[in-house]
Amino acid sequence: MSNTVGKTKGHSDGSAENVLGAFISDIDLSSPLSKDQIQFIKTTWYEHLVIVFRNQELSDDNLVCFAQLFGDLHSADGAEYGGKPKGLHDSIELISNIEHQGRPIGALGADEATWHTDMSMYDVPAAATILYADEIPSAGGNTRFTNLYIAYETLPNDLRDLVESRRSIHDHAYLASGGVRPGFEAVTDKSKGPGARHPVVRTHPVTGRKSLYLGRFGNGYIEGFSVEESDLLIKQLWEHMTRPEFIWEHEWCVGDLIMWDNRCVAHARASFDATERRLLRRITVKGEIPV
Repeated sequence: MSNTVGKTKGHSDGSAENVLGAFISDIDLSSPLSKDQIQFIKTTWYEHLVIVFRNQELSDDNLVCFAQLFGDLHSADGAEYGGKPKGLHDSIELISNIEHQGRPIGALGADEATWHTDMSMYDVPAAATILYADEIPSAGGNTRFTNLYIAYETLPNDLRDLVESRRSIHDHAYLASGGVRPGFEAVTDKSKGPGARHPVVRTHPVTGRKSLYLGRFGNGYIEGFSVEESDLLIKQLWEHMTRPEFIWEHEWCVGDLIMWDNRCVAHARASFDATERRLLRRITVKGEIPV
């Protein structure tokens, strides 16, 4: 059976149609993939930035084997919520609001997760994030993605001139939920905050295209400015980066696997009813030092 690609649909007015995202059908990720299938997946991913496989039934080993096709994997210790369940593969993180014996089994809970780029607080951040849905609530919890290639290419000239050769701190002290990360303290001076320093404008190592690259909405610091100037500039950049016409939103189903490219995509998650269960398994693939 041939592999096929279905493009995503945007908003009701069609303004975001095909801005990013593609559905790949006729591939079973629980089975060994041929060289042609692997190349097809990679080519589609580089072109569409976010790819979706539906109706998958995947074990931890299946997820790890698929992720390793794209590079080395980050380890995940679950420190954010007190440690992940025993026996879970080193590279798999649970994203969940479920509790067991009074403690969370996964990260993020049921609240909104603001716009961010995964693992960018490290010198070698994530290239890919792979997220697989085991349990999904009846409503809410959708994930939004924004195309940072287009955000850069449409950036007003005055803003582009301000950031073209700048670096920024990708803050390590805060979580996507807005809270302080365990083991860190609240940042009182953003210009001295913890986290890697990366270019505000980075070049993708495969496609050669430039994109805007920031850490988490509301955090970080752009070098060479006062904190107040940096805050204003970061606010302007995020407002531009998250314009509706750059965004595609995914409504999850059980069995969905989504992979996105953190080098040119930022993402956010909507909140959902905390009384309903949501359980996903996540792996992040190491990339390269951004340039």
